[in-house]
Amino acid sequence: MPIPVLGEVYFNGIQSIPFLLPVLKVLPWIALLVLLKTWFGGARNANERVMHGRVAIVTGGTTGIGAAVVADLASRGCQLILLVRDPKDVFTQDYIEDLRERYNNQLIYAEECDLSSLHSVRKFATKFIDNSPPRRVDMVICCAGIMAPPMTAKVLTKDGVEAHWGINYLAHFQLLNILTPTLRVQPPDRNVRVLMATCSSHVLGELDLNDVQFLQRGYPTIRPWRSYGASKMAVMAFACEFQRRMNAHERPDKHPNNVRIFNIDPGLTRTPGMRRWLSLGSIWGLLLYVVTYPFWWLVLKSPEQGAQTFLAAAMSPECGVGEGGKFLRECRGAIYRKTILTTEELGTTLWAFTEQQIKDLEKEAAIKRAKEERAAKKGTKTTDKATTGASKSKIPAIPKMFDPTKPIAPEEEFKFPELESMNDEELKDIVKKAAEARAKKEALDKLIAEEEERDRYNRAIAKLPEGVLDTPSRNTRSRTAEFSGPRIVEVAESAPPEAIPTSSRPSTPSKNRRRTKRA
Repeated sequence: MPIPVLGEVYFNGIQSIPFLLPVLKVLPWIALLVLLKTWFGGARNANERVMHGRVAIVTGGTTGIGAAVVADLASRGCQLILLVRDPKDVFTQDYIEDLRERYNNQLIYAEECDLSSLHSVRKFATKFIDNSPPRRVDMVICCAGIMAPPMTAKVLTKDGVEAHWGINYLAHFQLLNILTPTLRVQPPDRNVRVLMATCSSHVLGELDLNDVQFLQRGYPTIRPWRSYGASKMAVMAFACEFQRRMNAHERPDKHPNNVRIFNIDPGLTRTPGMRRWLSLGSIWGLLLYVVTYPFWWLVLKSPEQGAQTFLAAAMSPECGVGEGGKFLRECRGAIYRKTILTTEELGTTLWAFTEQQIKDLEKEAAIKRAKEERAAKKGTKTTDKATTGASKSKIPAIPKMFDPTKPIAPEEEFKFPELESMNDEELKDIVKKAAEARAKKEALDKLIAEEEERDRYNRAIAKLPEGVLDTPSRNTRSRTAEFSGPRIVEVAESAPPEAIPTSSRPSTPSKNRRRTKRA
């Protein structure tokens, strides 16, 4: 077909072919657009690796770059453990089922691990390492993160930490620090790779260990990349320090370290976080983003293109040997723009600071959970008591505020916070009478205890075994008068009262017998 067209153009000119001239005018622009899209799209992963039987733990694997990485690894037969906030969520369950059906891979699971809660991260990590023999781990891919748009309020995690610092850095530090024993015990022929997501905006970050949450400096609402960049700086410094500690660990089998950590910069990508950042988190900003979408489609990578560097680090043979702690960008190694991030001084200081901060946060969270559990239990008992009493009496039921069998402090005897807001005098009289009855019972118990103590003392003086002196009956007046004081019975040491035979006792002859003899 091209030959007749060329012949027609040669003999009759371009005008003889309809629409050819407009197409030729537009063709250079189309070629330029393709070239620009290819250039902005970045490098492509050219490595291949067998993934069947390998296990990868992924954070942020349900959206954005993480979802693209998960899809590629799932298509290769890799076993995936996705860390999500709620595995029972309908979206998460449909997402997992869709991945299994699309790639015919049933080894895809979701585990609960809310990165906004250090307690949730600890629960998953400790449950994962609590296994004998240790579970297999080939990769830990940390893609989760948050990037707040400008002009938005400060967001805190469940632990009360600034969201950038808590989710981007603290949660991943907690996860990898607890999983360290499992990573170290992997067989020497298994190269373990840890991939940490970073961003080129870390050069704009301001990391200050004296004010990591911008409490003293003030949260940068207009320039949130200062806080976001600081969290990414901490991630990169942590990765370098983590690699140094892995290299310094001596394996029991004397083999060299086989765990390698990499910092990955995926580039500018059209993720939901980037879309929210460009739209400033507003409806009008989203409308403007939709109008200007062709431009963003050209200059920003797709999630699949942004995932290529992660896939290259997961499959490249070069990343399985040699030293770790490298910075990768566009599927190849790059240099750190801030060399201070690779220094041992910053890594050691940041590690110690982070451990102490996590320790304090977990302690506060544990105290808070304990208080909430006690309040929940108290509320449950109150509800049950009120439900039971409502059906038996018209008087509104109140919770059980005291136990008659247990003594209470005098200053707390008549302090009933539940009744302070009540005006029912009858209820107050009932409670007061119950308190008086309890006081009488305590006084009676005290008297009984004193009487028993006096009885034990008398037994000790008489050297009698327990049970010889019986407690006098309280219903007999004569015995009560007779035993007004303690009675002491003297018994010979040679023969107890039980051992005296009846035949040896002296008998008194009756008067009738004497009269019979005289007769």
